[in-house]
Amino acid sequence: MINKELVLLNAIAPLDKKAKKQIWKNISAELEFGLMARLKNLFKFWHALVLLVSMALFTSLAPNANTILDASKTGWDATLESNQLFIKAVNPMEVGKTEVCVLWIKKHGVTSKITELPESGNKNVNLNQFLMAQLDGGMVIISIEKKNNIKQPKTIEYSKQL
Repeated sequence: MINKELVLLNAIAPLDKKAKKQIWKNISAELEFGLMARLKNLFKFWHALVLLVSMALFTSLAPNANTILDASKTGWDATLESNQLFIKAVNPMEVGKTEVCVLWIKKHGVTSKITELPESGNKNVNLNQFLMAQLDGGMVIISIEKKNNIKQPKTIEYSKQL
């Protein structure tokens, strides 16, 4: 109802003071005017602020997981946390029965084999200090190799500078 209708309704059927008081009390409670409404809004603000600050702190102080491989480009997800490399086969490359996909790292002309990539499932690899140093600014390479002759990458399918 608009204001004119309320005035007209009050002129036709006026309310006694007790009824008016109760109606305004109900309206006020419904609209949450007053101290309680202000406190609730203040609580909502502080609650949101604390949540945002804690999220910012958590994401900035959380252990950094570096993405080494992205499944959308390679078929494998690989993340590095401290000295653990976690590899997940999402949509790996199809290779022959005598072939395997191998993950390499190359830095300053030195190429080192990290591991054979899984055809399915997950694989965890502990990296030694040398490989960890190679990963810092090195180049990640995925190659297809014969299972019985894995010495250096021959058929490079993917490379990415870290």
